[in-house]
Amino acid sequence: MKRTEREFEEAHLSKLAPEVRPYREYNEVLSEISKGIFTNLIDLIERADSITPKLREILPITSLNQEGNSIKVAAVDAGSNGRELVIGYQPVSIAVGAIFKEGLKINEPILATLKPPSSNLDEEEGIKLSSLMGYYLMYHLASILLRESDLVLLDGPLYLPKSYYAPRGRSYSSGYVEVYEAALKSLSNLLRDAKSSGKHVVGIVKRVRSHCIARWLGIEGLPDSLLSSLLLREGEALGPLPAGFAWEDIAPFLGDARYFRPWAVFIKRGKSPIRLDIPEYSLDAALSIASLIHSISEPSTGLPIPIIAVDRLSKITDKQASLVHRALLSEARLRGVSPEKMALFSLQRGESE
Repeated sequence: MKRTEREFEEAHLSKLAPEVRPYREYNEVLSEISKGIFTNLIDLIERADSITPKLREILPITSLNQEGNSIKVAAVDAGSNGRELVIGYQPVSIAVGAIFKEGLKINEPILATLKPPSSNLDEEEGIKLSSLMGYYLMYHLASILLRESDLVLLDGPLYLPKSYYAPRGRSYSSGYVEVYEAALKSLSNLLRDAKSSGKHVVGIVKRVRSHCIARWLGIEGLPDSLLSSLLLREGEALGPLPAGFAWEDIAPFLGDARYFRPWAVFIKRGKSPIRLDIPEYSLDAALSIASLIHSISEPSTGLPIPIIAVDRLSKITDKQASLVHRALLSEARLRGVSPEKMALFSLQRGESE
């Protein structure tokens, strides 16, 4: 007999019933929370671990070769931050790119920045716009460096996470929509130029939150970060597998989009695997690309040395964002802004330098 909707709701809500306790038990509550988190995690790990031997027989796992690293590798990353003022959130974004050979920079790094198209944003849109501007700038620099390199590495996924950045679900400013569309066009130009010149563009995903492996196997609830960590040994690659990312927004800009469908390859050097996002036209070279990236990766972190370098150069810390805000205040005083209007340039309540 089926449960009624009311019975289902009561059973569901009973699991979420808050437990109200005296504040003097604060430390005890924190201890119990940590035990509850541990139980959730160990159950997940043991579930995955129990099927790992069988999965190693099923999945495309390959030992990587030590590829020569004499080719020119361009790496690009973007840094984003900002400050929420009384008048609105002010995004700050830059991208930095450089070309490497045998792990060493062979040119002076270049950077790109952009004046925000809007300055009266709420915090949610402002934070997203800051990151989105970073993607746009990163794709722009990658297109420039593509002409002088054989392989381009982007710090982050190859395709914009549609579920987060697409201007849907709420009202967005025209400036946000403009940057979103510009980023898609810039990425499509980069991919088409790379394919036509016989070069490859690869996204380096350090914080893996996807479910490509489980989706390919037809199972649920096991993230790629967990499965790839248990499945892969040092110097191995898993894939390529269909990434399954939502990429419909960029498809109209690509012409024959079949060649650009995203695929995922996981490689392990160090303690945690990373994911490589590879367009479909590069599939024949996927394992060679994976071997090359493995060979130029730093052993303890498992990250490609060029990506580590541009990540450091492009990072915008809270301290640097505060310096931008102080320079803004100085400019306002220099321009003779009245004390009444100067209040609009102040940090919103809750913000700190």
